Formats: sequence, C-alpha cells, structure tokens
Amino acid sequence: MRNLKLWIWPGLAVVVCLTALAIWFKAAAVETDLQSRTLAALRQDHAWAKVSLKGRDLTLTGLAPDENSQNAALDIARHVYGVRIVRDASAMLPEEKPYRLTIEKAADGIRLSGFVPNEAARTNLITTLTGMLPGIALSDQMKLARGAPTGLISLAGYGLSAFPRFSTGLLDITDRNMRISGQALNPDDHEAALAALSSVPPSAGNVSAVEITPAVKSGEYIWSASIGAGGIILNGYAPDAQTREAMLAQALSIRPELPVEDQMRFASGAPEGVSWKAATSESLSILSNLAEGTVSIHGKRLDVSGRAVDGEAFQRIQEAVSAKLTSGLVLGTADIGMAAVSPFEWTATRSGEEIVLAGYLPSEAVRAKILEASRLKFGTTEIEDNQKIAVGAPDGFVDAALAALQALSRLDDAEVRMRGGMITVKGTALTEAASVEVARLMADGLPQGFAGQPAIAFGQTTVSQLPASACQAELDRLTSLNTVLFETGEAAIQDHSYGFLDRIAHVARQCGAARLEISGHTDSDGAEAANLALSERRAKAVLDFMAAAGVATDRLTAVGYGEGRPIKSNDTDEGKAANRRIEFRVLN
Repeated sequence: MRNLKLWIWPGLAVVVCLTALAIWFKAAAVETDLQSRTLAALRQDHAWAKVSLKGRDLTLTGLAPDENSQNAALDIARHVYGVRIVRDASAMLPEEKPYRLTIEKAADGIRLSGFVPNEAARTNLITTLTGMLPGIALSDQMKLARGAPTGLISLAGYGLSAFPRFSTGLLDITDRNMRISGQALNPDDHEAALAALSSVPPSAGNVSAVEITPAVKSGEYIWSASIGAGGIILNGYAPDAQTREAMLAQALSIRPELPVEDQMRFASGAPEGVSWKAATSESLSILSNLAEGTVSIHGKRLDVSGRAVDGEAFQRIQEAVSAKLTSGLVLGTADIGMAAVSPFEWTATRSGEEIVLAGYLPSEAVRAKILEASRLKFGTTEIEDNQKIAVGAPDGFVDAALAALQALSRLDDAEVRMRGGMITVKGTALTEAASVEVARLMADGLPQGFAGQPAIAFGQTTVSQLPASACQAELDRLTSLNTVLFETGEAAIQDHSYGFLDRIAHVARQCGAARLEISGHTDSDGAEAANLALSERRAKAVLDFMAAAGVATDRLTAVGYGEGRPIKSNDTDEGKAANRRIEFRVLN
C-alpha cells in the first residue's frame, strides 16, 4: 500500500500541472483570437483604438477623436463574437478652438505644425508632400486634437498643390479659412500657382488670402500691348497685382467694344529709374491712338509701330513720342503710319448763315485748300471745321470736294456728302439757273471715278414783296458778308461768287418794281480811264448774271465809277481790296 501511494501522488501532480497548462494555453489562444478580430473590426474607421483582454473580458483604450468615434468603437467591440464584457478605458483627444494647421516650406525643408484629427490625416498630409516634393526633408510637429473642421485635409491638399511652385511658402488653415503665401520660383510658376489656388471649390473651404511674391526676372524686363480688329493683347511682366489690374482697366477703356486678352505674368526686376505703372500707362495712351499696332517696352526703351486711327491721332502720337516721357522710358523706334478709312466720307452742310465741314481729308494741305475755297465762296459766313486727317481718300478727292463746295454755294439749307466715289447733293436752289448748273456740275463737272446724285428743289420768289427800304437793307446785309470776285484785270466773274450773286438776285426778285443800280468800283492802280472802263464792264457782267437769274433787265442799271469813289485808302493792300467792289442800290 505504501508503495502504491508513492506511485500515485507523483502521477497526480503531473496530471494537475498538465491540465493547468492546457487551460492556460487555451485561454491565451482565446484572448489572442478575440484581440485580433476586435482590432481588425476597428482598424478601418477607428485606428486610434487599442484593446487588451483578460479571458473574454475586453478593455478599450486609446485617444478617441470625438465622442461619436468613442461610442462607435465600444459598440464594435461589444459585437465581436466571443467577447463577454467590454470595459471603456479610452479617453478623448483635447479639443482645439480655433483649429489650426500650418505647413511651412523653407530652404531646409518642410515643417508641419498645428493639429490633425487622427493618424490617418497625418499620414495623408505627409504622403501628399513627399509625392509632390520627393526627397525633401520633413519635420512633423503636428499634434492630435479634436475639433477639426469638415474637409480639413481636402482643403490642405488644394493649398499644397501650389507648394511645388514656391521656393519658400506658407500654408495656414484656421478652421475653414486658408491663407497662402510664397515666393514663386519663376514667372510661369507664379501663374501656375494662381491657377491652382483659383480652383478651390467653396465646399472645401474659404481661401481668405493669396500673397505670391513675384520671382525676380533674370535678363531683360519686357512688356508689350498690341491692338487690332480682333482685340487688345497684353504681354510681358507685371510687378504686382495692383499694377496689372490698372493696366487691364486702361486697356479695357481704349475700345470698349474690343476684347482684352491678358497674357501677362508676374515678375519683379523692373529697371531702376522707371515707374512701371506710369510706363505702361504712357504706352497704353499711345496705343489708344492706333487702329492697329504695338507698343513695347524693353528695359527702359519704348518702341512704337502701327497705323494711327486718323490724322489727329497721328498728331497726338507724334507729340507724345517727341516729348520727354515722364515714366523714365526713352524712345527707341517709332514707325507710325495712318490707318486707311473705308469708306472715306466727307460732308459740307449749309444752314442759314452757318457752314459745317466734317468727315475726312487726306492732308493738312487739302484742309487749307478746302477752307480757302470756302472763304471765297461764303465770305465772312461762319465756318465750323470738324474735318479729320486720314488715309484712304479716293483719287481726285480734292477736285471732287471743290466741285461739291461749288454746288453747296449755290443752294440754301443744303448738304453735300462724298462717300467714296459717290457725291449726293440735297438743297434748294434760289434761281432756276443755279438748279440747272448744279445738275450739270454733278453730271459733267466731277473728276473721273466720281458720280453725282443731285436732289435739288427750286425755291420760287415769295408772294410778299419787300418795300424799297427793306430791299436795300437786305442787299446791304448780303454785301457785308461777301463780295463779287473777278479774274485779275478782267470782267469775268469767278465761280466762287456765283452763289453770292444767286442770293442777290433772289432778293432783287422780291423788290417788286424797284429799279436797282449795279455799280462797279476799282482801286487806283493803273490808268484812270482803264479803271473806269473795267468797272463798267464788271458792272455789266453782274447785270447779265442777274438777268440770267430771272431779274427783269428793265429794272437793272449798270454803272462804272472806276477809282473815283474809294471807301478806304489806296495806300494799303487791304484798302485797295475794299475799293475793288460791286455795290447794289435801290433807285426809287
């Protein structure tokens, strides 16, 4: 029996130990299984959570980003098969208000500071940066905190898209507001960074400020503006946003109907001594006078080429480039012509005692010729000159314009208009002879390549007749405005005076049966007998004209007084001109 006991007790001890070991190993396997399955369930949305087990009793630990995530993790753990009890030993991250995230790019690398809601967000930011800037040194000083705004990492991603374009830069997010600043690597990167930051959708957050310092332009600092039928194009460099906006506004005001294409880029490096804003403003002022052409700045040199809108614009450009430029620029080349106007249009109108000239002329010399002819035809009648100089006049323009003026001089309330090679004439003829002559002039008196379209009415003598005193007063008024011109030393009436004599004849026809004396006078040059004979012939020539204009010849008397009745001294050219005259006097 004693031997039996000695054999049984050791065996029982071995069995007990083996049983205990089996139970322990089984419990450890259960705990490991439960832990791995719980962590797998939590990993996707709650990577912050950690678990420990004692048997089938689970304890949840870790820092939850918020209460909802904490409760969701506990609920997931409770639903893991085999877990008996879940004890919550987790805590929540501290809350940050306002919530800030800062990413700074410097010469020695990138530093991340501020807060992120979880490790996944941290990993996302670091992965984004290393993908954009491979090999760059990163200093991660970010901390975990709750209170992150919705879309924080997405907003940061939009801001970081500009970082490869910066030599140095700063991204700062406060709640849903992001500020970006940086130094562009070059002008192209400046534009690319602006384009990237302009695409941030409102749903991601608010870009409250973008401050990108232009890169320093190596080499020549340039700028240009071109104008044509398709619009205005701005190119080259702008030192800052304010200057760029000023250039765009001025370009838009040049021709409001033309589109403006902005191809400018930001860059610093404008030459010393030049105000770039003033320089581009001066250049755009010159461009506004061009129908097509370019103004360009190369460093301190301004070059201008193109065609001016018209003669006045051409003159303004000449004055601008010949004066000292106030911005610090110096003139390089100036190759400027004038734009051809099509159709080339010119008009002359007569209303009462007012003459208005408008439209285009080919040169100042032509303007002088037109104004001289107008003064000869219309005397002291006021002439309003609204004519402009331009290129594109048809061949024969001057002769055609003078013919049109001659037609206008013989009409009342009239307009002559030349458009290309067509001349239209509208108005009222005061005599039938004038009506016939204007029609003939438009048919046969125009230069080759021109055609006339007359629309002439004939104004009959009014029914009411003027008393002698009123008749004389009206004749005196007309002769105070103009005079009869003759060929030098001859009795031939110049055609400049035809319109004036039409008006004299028109008044004479309204004077009833009153007889008129037409007297001729000369200056004292030449022999007295010759002057007397000349004055008689000239008076007779005027009488013949008035008879042809419808005035009864039995009412007209022609008398020559020669040099015997001067009204001014013959010692001056002005006095002699005044003494060479025709006078009209009511006799009865």
